[in-house]
Amino acid sequence: MLSEVERRFRTNLLEWGQKNRREYPWRELNRTLYEVFVAEFFLTQTPAGNVAAVYPGFLKQFPTLDVIAEATEDELVEVVEPLGFQNMRAAALKQIASTHDHLPTEPASLMALPRVGQYVANATLCFARGDRLPVLDRNVERVYRRVFRDRWPETEADQLTFTQRLVPDEARAYNLALLDFGALVCQSEPLCKQCFANEYCAYFIESESYG
Repeated sequence: MLSEVERRFRTNLLEWGQKNRREYPWRELNRTLYEVFVAEFFLTQTPAGNVAAVYPGFLKQFPTLDVIAEATEDELVEVVEPLGFQNMRAAALKQIASTHDHLPTEPASLMALPRVGQYVANATLCFARGDRLPVLDRNVERVYRRVFRDRWPETEADQLTFTQRLVPDEARAYNLALLDFGALVCQSEPLCKQCFANEYCAYFIESESYG
């Protein structure tokens, strides 16, 4: 059962997301599992704007895993070079395509793929299929840590358990809103005056107390 603060945060975040969600090509509802996976794989350690510039061209040239399997690593490197880490990305994609006709639909199986961690696996399945999974990166952790302060767990396993409880049936909408909120409002230098959580955010209440 969620606490009152947890319920308010979840409700407020969903409402905020309806009005403030950022638009990217990989967020379109008709995207396949493969297309969402490609985006999440590229977004690791790379700004969304950079990925947006490469993403359409990559999908046009490599629309399926089968096409990647037939391509050379040099061909892959040429397309993904603007993202950085091009050799690593190309090698990983080539290895995945060479061993899988289709992407797995379970988090653990996705995480077994080269260069795929918990975040990419969960984000792919949530945003492509609506699976009720938490997405947890450094920006999201910052949001949770500020709002919940002492209640936020320290270990990664406990953090995933904590966040799993908060994810509603509208998992896709919630997680997209969470990512956007961390990018637009609860930044490293937070825009607290624009935040919906001021009445219960532990970070804001503490900062106001100390002036």
